[in-house]
Amino acid sequence: MSENLLVVNAEGPETRVGVVHEGTLSEYFVESKRDRGIVGNIYRGRVSRVLPGMQAAFVDLGPTVERAGFLYVADILGAADERKLFADEDPDSDDAPEGTAARLARSRKRANANRKIEDLLKADQEVLVQVVKEPIGLKGARLTGYLSLPGRYNVFMPAVQQVGVSRRISSEAERRRLRKIVTSVGHKSGGFIVRTAAEGVVDQEIRDDVDYLLRLWSEIQRRERSMKGPGLIYADLDLVLRTIRDLLRADTKEIVIDDEEQYDRARKFTMAFLPPAVDRIKQYRGRQPIFDHYGVEAELRTALGRRVELKSGGSLVIDQGEALTAIDVNTGSFVGKRDLEETVTKNNIEACREVARQLRLRNIGGIIVIDFVDMDKENNRKKVWDILNQALASDRSRCNLTKISELGLVEMTRKRTRESLNQLLTEACPTCSGSGVVKSTTTVAHEVLREVRRLGSHAEADSIDVECAPVVADLLDKYERGYLDELEKKFQKKVVIQSNGGYRPDQYQVMGRGQQTGSERSPSGSRGRKRGRRRGGKSSSAS
Repeated sequence: MSENLLVVNAEGPETRVGVVHEGTLSEYFVESKRDRGIVGNIYRGRVSRVLPGMQAAFVDLGPTVERAGFLYVADILGAADERKLFADEDPDSDDAPEGTAARLARSRKRANANRKIEDLLKADQEVLVQVVKEPIGLKGARLTGYLSLPGRYNVFMPAVQQVGVSRRISSEAERRRLRKIVTSVGHKSGGFIVRTAAEGVVDQEIRDDVDYLLRLWSEIQRRERSMKGPGLIYADLDLVLRTIRDLLRADTKEIVIDDEEQYDRARKFTMAFLPPAVDRIKQYRGRQPIFDHYGVEAELRTALGRRVELKSGGSLVIDQGEALTAIDVNTGSFVGKRDLEETVTKNNIEACREVARQLRLRNIGGIIVIDFVDMDKENNRKKVWDILNQALASDRSRCNLTKISELGLVEMTRKRTRESLNQLLTEACPTCSGSGVVKSTTTVAHEVLREVRRLGSHAEADSIDVECAPVVADLLDKYERGYLDELEKKFQKKVVIQSNGGYRPDQYQVMGRGQQTGSERSPSGSRGRKRGRRRGGKSSSAS
């Protein structure tokens, strides 16, 4: 059995968790101690606006959430369709807590096909909702009225009346046993999905987990009845305790925590909910930072780059865009031993496993297009597709993929529930504004020359001063001196090039000494007009 190691860095202003699988980082989670995520939280919300054209509504979640959440008509709880929710949907399809609400989306759409949001919700109406997607960018949180409460072994759903078992439990006898236990204890109170972690667990532990979830639901109902106005009713566990609840499995060797207070909390939580695993909770006491000790920090730095090297010599290039993520597979220095087809197929097979790991590690969601190296034989394309499908099977986020095309393309989707690693850890570059490119030095130099030409025609200017980055100044002096001399002769004005080490390569100013107006350029390409500026003055674009 392969082993997982859960590495928890809880010192400092944020909590970080790395899942190390067979010595390699496979997943990463981070949570600010000041600004925790809100997925899983339950709120009493107030409808602020109904949008019939989108069949959705904005919902105010109270003072602790900055932007209103978004609630689609398919996610509005209604007594008329509660019993239909599982009618034509496989209840065993997924047991990940963050996927529970979305798992029923198709059946909800069918059940709600003839319902209009304007008939269900009105402005200022109060609703009980749960967050299923974090706010991302300018988008508010995605909400649902179909609540789900994850425990260690079960997920409780008050709106339904069926019991499902995780599809990852393959034994029919075990599935029947688990379904019977949960049905006997809590079926009349709502629906349950038995999670993968329940496999092989004794009956009483399953019952205790059901009882805990039912008590939690009663407490949530009590809080809702006593609350006035929109606000938080129930907050999901913090990252350290969620790690134990959701990620501690039979193949987890240990959970190593570097903070003593969080270590004590983790042991108490584990003793209460999973006593046999308490000895797997370890405190890290090393002098080296815990992420450095286990190699997590180095892998994180690699995970922010576009290029991923494969052991064989090939590589992946990962480009994340607004609409989709493109992954290009290259053979690189991998030349193989026999023929080209065999070499390409081996390279693609290795890429499959690395693509699956990178999607989990970077938490890339939405539409993904993988461009494998072209293979001529259909059986090789099928082999690569099968291995990719198998590599994605262990992903806790739902993945759907199309067959590999003759061009070597695979289109797939991966459920997005939280921000990607790039969104969490990076921001747009101030120089290129997030485009990933800046103007070349030659382009900037030629723009400067055009500004000099434009300003030279002003009769008021006695001379022209150019202030720019050193690399641009060098290019102008070495390669464009002849053209500058022509401009000086034509307009009878001296052109002075001044290097400024504080300027970015695409920043510059062109100013006329003694002029009434001047011009400047910044990376955005905007042009400002300045009065009476002398050389040595600095505009706002240069600061």
